[in-house]
Amino acid sequence: MLPEISSAMLVVTHGCNLECRYCFVRQGAERMSPETAWEAVEFLSRNAERSGEVPAINFFGGEPLLMWDGLIEPLVRRVRAEGRPFRFSVTTNGTLLTGERMDFMRREGFGLLLSMDGVREVQDANRPFHGGRGSFDALESVVPEVLARWPGTTLRMTAVPASCRWLFKSILWAERAGFRSFFVVPNVFESWDAAAWAELEHSVFNYADLYAARHGRGEECIRFSTFERMLRDLGPGGRERAALRRRAENKCGLGAGRFASIAPDGAIYACQELCSNGGRESPFYIGNLREGVSEERRHHLMGRYSAERSRGERGCGGCPCAELCDGGCAANNYLATGRLNILPEVYCRWMRLLLRAAERVRRDMDG
Repeated sequence: MLPEISSAMLVVTHGCNLECRYCFVRQGAERMSPETAWEAVEFLSRNAERSGEVPAINFFGGEPLLMWDGLIEPLVRRVRAEGRPFRFSVTTNGTLLTGERMDFMRREGFGLLLSMDGVREVQDANRPFHGGRGSFDALESVVPEVLARWPGTTLRMTAVPASCRWLFKSILWAERAGFRSFFVVPNVFESWDAAAWAELEHSVFNYADLYAARHGRGEECIRFSTFERMLRDLGPGGRERAALRRRAENKCGLGAGRFASIAPDGAIYACQELCSNGGRESPFYIGNLREGVSEERRHHLMGRYSAERSRGERGCGGCPCAELCDGGCAANNYLATGRLNILPEVYCRWMRLLLRAAERVRRDMDG
């Protein structure tokens, strides 16, 4: 028996005020109704009560704060008025944050993930408003207020060929701004030429050198979780940990755990990336709020992933990362290659790059 789904990405809209060049969401007019949102609350509450968990909602989009007045704030107030023990969080581009909204979220114990790509050159190129105007100016005054309220906020970045030369500059900017951690992945749905990849490598090795120098002086460095994991996996037990991460029951987005995503129409998907890229024919579709979740569809999705070992588009022969690879994101694999366990070549190159950078730091640390 798989765990009851008690935590959900509540995709309240497919609309957004930005037009990010790499967004996986098929933007449209779909918006979740207050009635559907309340059905989601009751669905998660029932499941959490049976499983002994605390139910949780992450408001997601599109840009979820477009639905602040019409859905998010009234829903949270109703949940609290009824005494339901929910945890709330939001994934936002930050452009619609205000002091009043942030204060409300803090009072209600919200977590926050900020999607922003860094310095002006990157942010304005990657994440413009509809019409082309850059979004950095809209965030410059918001970032200090976010960090004052959520000091542990992680900065979520995406690297693309056209602007990756500013990645290291963006990392340094994030640290100066007060971020303690960041997360970055290259856009796997875009072609990377040799020049762009060289720029990306340059930024990653610059970060690795900074990390090693800070470590040598006993100083803190802004954290990059994927890099640090690769660094740890170079030590004892790394292959075994990587093998566990590749298992279907340990991967997000496969319906294996208590997490799922609820689309504006009440359909339930194993991963939020398929809420606007799916339908009932999608292998990631696992049910809906009215009919419930299909255990059969959840097991079928896991089985499709586990049918064969994860591998790169070009195979894994001779790849130095083969035994340390995490299998990639199943949703990205599916959208890029049509297979749950076939990794796009860009991701394979990314893992090999992180391995080389981690090996370089390990040599420095081991003296």
